[in-house]
Amino acid sequence: MHIMEGYLDPIWCAVWFILAIPFIVFGARAIVKLMREHPEQKMTVALSGAFIFLLSSLKLPSATGSSSHPTGTGLSAVLYGVSATSFLALIVLIFQAILLAHGGITTLGANVFSMGIFGPLCGILIWNLMRKAGASIPVSMLGAAVVADLLTYVCTSVQMGLNWGGYTEFLTTFAVTQIPLAIVEGILFYMFATYLLNNKPEVFETAGGIIFPRKEAQAVTETGSKKSKWVYTAGFAIIAVAVIAILAYGSMHGFGFGGADDAAGGIVGDDYEPWWTGIWGDYELPGETESMLFALQAAIGAIIIGFFIGRYTKSKAERESGDSGNGGSKREPVETVSEPAAPAKTEKYYYR
Repeated sequence: MHIMEGYLDPIWCAVWFILAIPFIVFGARAIVKLMREHPEQKMTVALSGAFIFLLSSLKLPSATGSSSHPTGTGLSAVLYGVSATSFLALIVLIFQAILLAHGGITTLGANVFSMGIFGPLCGILIWNLMRKAGASIPVSMLGAAVVADLLTYVCTSVQMGLNWGGYTEFLTTFAVTQIPLAIVEGILFYMFATYLLNNKPEVFETAGGIIFPRKEAQAVTETGSKKSKWVYTAGFAIIAVAVIAILAYGSMHGFGFGGADDAAGGIVGDDYEPWWTGIWGDYELPGETESMLFALQAAIGAIIIGFFIGRYTKSKAERESGDSGNGGSKREPVETVSEPAAPAKTEKYYYR
């Protein structure tokens, strides 16, 4: 997901920019149009971007001995299409490239293409296939999130391989490392899709667009799980156990859990000098500062997600309390019919 500055030849940097720019432009226009025509969608769009902000800032250990980041693009891809996801991914990647020296400006086109275009496109295709096969919305969301995450890193491996060769080494470094993390991300989005079905199911009415969301909205008849609390508890328990097991396994085998991005640099060769070191030059952020900025990025995403959950959980509670006050059913307006007015009495006057 994060190809470092100066690790792609200028010609390949240009190629990936040319491929990514049309999606970014269409995505910006699509989001602006959506905000104008459906202002009620602002919070959901912000929520989709918040997941990308939050999950892409978390460096999680993998069973292969290195660590990497989830992508968080599954929800945005399913709800708003590839173009909108590419624009949201661009915002996150610029934030990381400028403030965290993570990724790069010259490799921005390649990183947007893998994280915001190719991975989400594969995720949407899986979503549509699973929905047509009869899978539920949470299960389909799980599949879309896993594929969007994993195929992002497969694309990154191909991008590096096209420039350097050694496809197998890059696939081992990026894609194999990402398998357990993609599954963890899928479980997380399964839980959140369950939450949305319980509180705001209408967001899925236009889900599954390829470039843009579907124009024809279809009513969502599926409801969330009645045992959603058990879904959340079991999901977080599985994620916690998986992370602890990976850390324990790594400790037994002496894993350092270094970043997969750094490992890719080792494949290229320690004697390679990047042709450009970026706006930061040779300066490296102190570890504490870098951790603080990653925590800031995660906090931005977490605050938006928390606000969304609080707002719509409260709205659902208010709706349910209103319905229960009406005997559990909404009262239909009673149409009153007024009787025709009696004709006015007329008095007769006689004149002599």
